Amino acid sequence: MSADLEPDVSVLMTVYNGMPYLADAVESIRGQTYSRWKMVIVDDGSTDESGDYLDSLDDPRITVIHQDNAGTAVASNHGLKLCETEFLARMDSDDICDPTRLEKQVAFLRDHPNVGLVGSQIVPRGAQKAGRVIPLATDHESIYSQLRKGQHAMCHPTILMRTALLKGIGGYWKQHGMFDAWDMFLRMGEVGELANLPEPLLQYRIHTGSINGKHMRKLQASIEFACELARRREENLPEIAYEDYFAQRARAGLLSRFAKQVNVYALLQYRLASIDLLGGHRLRGYARLAWSGLCSPGRSVNRLLRQLKLA
Repeated sequence: MSADLEPDVSVLMTVYNGMPYLADAVESIRGQTYSRWKMVIVDDGSTDESGDYLDSLDDPRITVIHQDNAGTAVASNHGLKLCETEFLARMDSDDICDPTRLEKQVAFLRDHPNVGLVGSQIVPRGAQKAGRVIPLATDHESIYSQLRKGQHAMCHPTILMRTALLKGIGGYWKQHGMFDAWDMFLRMGEVGELANLPEPLLQYRIHTGSINGKHMRKLQASIEFACELARRREENLPEIAYEDYFAQRARAGLLSRFAKQVNVYALLQYRLASIDLLGGHRLRGYARLAWSGLCSPGRSVNRLLRQLKLA
């Protein structure tokens, strides 16, 4: 391969029990219109057939690493060591990329040197069909402000970023068992601008295997802690340990703790409603959607405004 055709994009994927969707995710990368990529896949101790499938891949562009289960942050940092290209793309093991995703995102970063990380709009995909586009802000100020408030503004498997910037902030955080993307978004937004392309370039698969009460509680805790760390950086306050922060939160008033639990429960019901509606269970889906709205009316109004593109 001549020097001018060397890869300038590394696609990093971490996998834990990715079947039966893993093959579709990998093939959506292999089918990209942009050809200057390589792929690093970290199998994070899968116990299903994921490891066998990955070992069967006969593609010199793809490197597979197997490790004992240690969580996505450890797996991401492990794979990051093998990513030396100018750009780094993330991909989940159950999603599907548009064939033009890498081509359009590389062109955007080359045309916008002030942007360090770019994502895209997303389309949820259920068992039977795909849903409507989930609108996300496209400019840095809106994206960063929403992230700081704990509001959904970027989708991790859509992003392409400048590898040097990610390594410069130390990669992903090291909190075992926590979701690492939110903290990375915030820290990247402190050293460069964030952006989302206005078109959907990824179908984001939603299924009950990836969404449950424990998952949602861990996700919300990860977001809350990431926002607290960002606040402390902004105000030049010392960093706080995860255990100490949540010990302080546990001492909060009963009403405050109850409100947080209700919000997590409402978000879970909304996600389950989406799975039902895209999986052919319309009656149950609409019932769950209504119940979610009653539990958290403010969040429901915000979603409606997003759909109307008024948020």
